[in-house]
Amino acid sequence: MFLLGAIVWEARVRLDDELGGAYWIGDFDSSRDGKPSEVGFACRFEFPFDVPKATLKLRADRAYELFFDRTRLGEGGGEGDDAALEVYDIRGPLAPGPHEIDVIVRHPQGVASLRLGLDAERMGRNCVVTGSGWRADDDAKRIRDRGFDGARHPATLWARPPLSVWGVSSSKRSFKGSFGVSNTVVSSRIASRALTQ
Repeated sequence: MFLLGAIVWEARVRLDDELGGAYWIGDFDSSRDGKPSEVGFACRFEFPFDVPKATLKLRADRAYELFFDRTRLGEGGGEGDDAALEVYDIRGPLAPGPHEIDVIVRHPQGVASLRLGLDAERMGRNCVVTGSGWRADDDAKRIRDRGFDGARHPATLWARPPLSVWGVSSSKRSFKGSFGVSNTVVSSRIASRALTQ
């Protein structure tokens, strides 16, 4: 009976998840020392046609600064799963071709992390999400100056979505090898995922 209840709860959480498909991502090298950090995350993707408008949603563990196509959209933050879901409307039309999302996240214990989804009209809900195609760099200035081209490392996947059982707080343990961590480079790109989802 307990197992059935857990399955029902998990299904409910997944259906209610505004960031469905998005992983919490971080930077393994920055987090393992547990010292204050400022990590830059970057993603490059393509729209195959004009997109009238888009909505970007994110949660960041602690403070963040958000950029879309190198234009600053805002800042905010919170703590792990308790961080408020922040929503940004991006006015279009957005031209076909390459676009970029850059986020700088600061954390007092090195566990700077991010979970993000982009809804694009005519493309669908969460057509771009945080995952293995994202890049990270512990030198946030490189991301501010060069965007995706300044990111030297693949982002570390900290936990599968949604975080009904594993939280960002548990990621502080997970990067030490207890569970839920992948530091593997995966060749799939966000652009291809955006077009197929």
